[in-house]
Amino acid sequence: MKSLVVYSTRTGNTRLTAEAIAEGLRAGGTAEVRAVTDDPATLPNDLDVLVVGGPTEGHGMPEPIASFLDRLPEGACTGRAAAAFDTRLQWPRWLSGSAADGIRQRLERAGAGPPVPTESFAVTMKPELVPGELDRARAWGAALAASIAPAEAAAMTQNSIRGTSR
Repeated sequence: MKSLVVYSTRTGNTRLTAEAIAEGLRAGGTAEVRAVTDDPATLPNDLDVLVVGGPTEGHGMPEPIASFLDRLPEGACTGRAAAAFDTRLQWPRWLSGSAADGIRQRLERAGAGPPVPTESFAVTMKPELVPGELDRARAWGAALAASIAPAEAAAMTQNSIRGTSR
């Protein structure tokens, strides 16, 4: 399984979270981490999993992530697993908003099968990650890998029965 984690960050917290998620995803294969500023709008043909995240700003996603998602070609996520995450204050979602919600909606519009899993990782007002959040991000990445691997194996089995491959 080949994964790509794309992130936007201002203070470095979302980068650290993205790297921890990628560590967890590596339980199921390879995982690359790229900043959205590296312009990863062209997704590799052999990509199985796309994870996108950013800090919650103004109750939603930051502009660099929105721009990245807008540049994805129609159907770019069709046949691929996808997930969304954010870093945000540890407030109720209705008060802080969530970048992950908007990212999820855009990934689904790009063809990712609903429901696209989302997760939020907490930061303090300093801003720094709340203790334990990187461990939680690693565990979330590993859980994604575990949930996607059986679906990947089933798809590969179906394709070999049909005589096709990805």
